[in-house]
Amino acid sequence: MNHRLMVSDPAIRKQLQLAGLRFMCSRAQWLASEARIIGVALKNDRLTSAQVDAKLEEMGALDLVYPELMGGT
Repeated sequence: MNHRLMVSDPAIRKQLQLAGLRFMCSRAQWLASEARIIGVALKNDRLTSAQVDAKLEEMGALDLVYPELMGGT
């Protein structure tokens, strides 16, 4: 099986995997923070639904959000 990342040294591969996982955790924390900020702004009428849609699209989350909201997969 071909992987995009081919590293033969197990120690180096493990370090790269750990770095990737740390990046994912920091990105998830950032995303949660942004979602809270946008949610509060929407709730307090500082952003419109259209503006929130634009922000979700900009963040690459629009395709993930609406199928969930509409009960699709």
